[in-house]
Amino acid sequence: MKTKEFIQILQENPEKALFFEYQSGQYVRTDYHITEIKNVNYDTVDCGGIRNQWSEVHIQLWENEIPEPDHAVDSTKALKIFEVVNKVRETYPDTEIKFEYGNSLFPTAVLPVHNIKDTGNALIVQLTPDQTTCKAKDRATTPEEKAAACCGPVSEKPKIRVSLASLQTANSCEPGSGCC
Repeated sequence: MKTKEFIQILQENPEKALFFEYQSGQYVRTDYHITEIKNVNYDTVDCGGIRNQWSEVHIQLWENEIPEPDHAVDSTKALKIFEVVNKVRETYPDTEIKFEYGNSLFPTAVLPVHNIKDTGNALIVQLTPDQTTCKAKDRATTPEEKAAACCGPVSEKPKIRVSLASLQTANSCEPGSGCC
């Protein structure tokens, strides 16, 4: 979802409660804060030697250690935070918007929007974890390109086998034993 689409949904739904579902049935606490709105620029080189550049907007959601029963963010308050940020610098409107969140049971992750459900009095932003991929493999269109990708077919690459057990044995140094 583009940033401007998210903002438009907030504008069309004033004063609705705003909830975030970070996993199926798992929600950010209702007393969360929006602590940062980040314009993020990526400049990468993939394993195929191709440079990739893109931008995203990341919204950081944070829960105070001590629950705040009198604190809540609704669509109007979220828009006001965007306004404060945009007075300092423009938030990229035409880039993907993602939400950064983590708690003691869920490692911090940057999650794209899967769907936004309107329940009548609330908006539920459903987030979905991204999966990693290999850009060289993804853009390959011929067997030769697929073979040249670093993660090409296994039959064309040297086989290296390492078991979890061998790694655990090799790294079985106990703290304080003098071997570390």
